[in-house]
Amino acid sequence: MKIVLKQSSKKLGNTMLRPLSKYYNIVLLLMMLVSANVFAQKNGLFSKKNVLNQYATLGIGGGSSHYFGDLAPYSKFYYGLYTNVRWNGSVNYTRYLNANTAARISYSYVRLYGDDYTFAARNLDKFASNYIRNLSFRNDLQEFTLSGIFNILPQYGNGAKGRSKIVPYAAVGIGIYGHNPKARGPVGFDPASGLPVKAPWEALKPLNTSGQGIPGSPVKTYSLVQPVMPIALGLRVKINSNFDFTAEAGLRLTPFDYLDDVGGNIYPSKSSMISNYGNDAAAFSHRAGEYFPANYKGSNRIIKLYDAASLLGFSTAVITPSINAELIHPYSSARGTKTVDSYILTQFTLSYVLSNNIKCPVIK
Repeated sequence: MKIVLKQSSKKLGNTMLRPLSKYYNIVLLLMMLVSANVFAQKNGLFSKKNVLNQYATLGIGGGSSHYFGDLAPYSKFYYGLYTNVRWNGSVNYTRYLNANTAARISYSYVRLYGDDYTFAARNLDKFASNYIRNLSFRNDLQEFTLSGIFNILPQYGNGAKGRSKIVPYAAVGIGIYGHNPKARGPVGFDPASGLPVKAPWEALKPLNTSGQGIPGSPVKTYSLVQPVMPIALGLRVKINSNFDFTAEAGLRLTPFDYLDDVGGNIYPSKSSMISNYGNDAAAFSHRAGEYFPANYKGSNRIIKLYDAASLLGFSTAVITPSINAELIHPYSSARGTKTVDSYILTQFTLSYVLSNNIKCPVIK
């Protein structure tokens, strides 16, 4: 089936938030001010008396992960909280420096997922162009962060033995993550049964789906190691003398726009993708003409594709019915936006207190 869509005068796309990276300096300044306050206290971090309040914990936990970016626009932020949700697991070591301040080093394995088909189908009126685009990705991150933890309600010292039953806290830090966005290729067919078969996951960076490296293209390749800034709020509950339970939700700010392998540049032409990188790369770059969703879920998307085209004011002309549909993209537009990507993690952690003995005061 070949569908030709003509552009209307209606403006396409969704309004996105401005890049989040402008807040980085504000957060860094906040960290510096809080740290300076801790160090300056009479019984602060370097006080001999403060040894009474120091102890450490080792924690393990997990929770949900929520991606925001080109395939989950900020304009409908709440959609991303319950659509295309995935998971994360983490371990951490926390050193409590005084009664109300701690430093934490964490490792998290995070799976992020985004899919135009499932996201846009919930509200075709608002996301018709996303539905036509038909992009999908999965990205597994390995995240290392160093964070400062600051109790919102004060504790009263005496180390682990003196910790309060319930303590709300805030955390802010810096870190890095390694990542590798992937997607499934176009659906294939079993030669014996003729039934559709899911394609395997393939790494997207080597395919240069945004036209990276094509002569004359302004699009630059991206790195698979990126900085991240976690900002979180949490609640710590003392279970007994040896264990704590924490529930935490945190936003991960990044200055990066390719967590989903989708940037704000216009589509590279299919002919240039084929001549430079081959048919496979071109197929992953242009997904609008596929009969099935990019991450096949057992159904086709043609009926709603007609609906999406109609909502955008495009006329459709069915030329030759064929299961190997080719849809000519309706407009020369960007694959996504120039808004940076981010993600939210919820983490539920069980922590073991490594040292909960009462310590003797330091002799002056």
